[in-house]
Amino acid sequence: MANLRGANLSGANLSGANLERADLSVACLDAANLQGVKMLCTNAEGASLRGCNFEDPAGIKANLEGANLKGVDMEGSQMTGINLRVATLKNAKLKNCNLRGATLAGTDLENCDLSGCDLQEANLRGSNVKGAIFEEMLTPLHMSQSVR
Repeated sequence: MANLRGANLSGANLSGANLERADLSVACLDAANLQGVKMLCTNAEGASLRGCNFEDPAGIKANLEGANLKGVDMEGSQMTGINLRVATLKNAKLKNCNLRGATLAGTDLENCDLSGCDLQEANLRGSNVKGAIFEEMLTPLHMSQSVR
């Protein structure tokens, strides 16, 4: 139940840390090592977790079940096997993340940017994917330039 609201934890080694119910809202954890982290019911609304590593080579899965990750930026993070069951990721940026084998059952992915993600063997059963982006769309400007 730590209060880390707005903290700068960029590049921190939080491997195996227990951050259950912690307040990480608007915190910066860019490039942090979060292997095997326990973040059940954590509030990380608006936080930046760009390029984080949640993937533990020993096979211990990071657990973010029920976490509030609204508007979080996790672009380019390694999240193989992560547990995001019933988490809220509304308006989150997950572009180019490795979500291979991830548990996303019952997760709110409304308006998420999942373009470029590896979702092989990910469990999306019962997830809200309304407005989610699964691949980059070419804008009319890009399309007209590529036709020339």
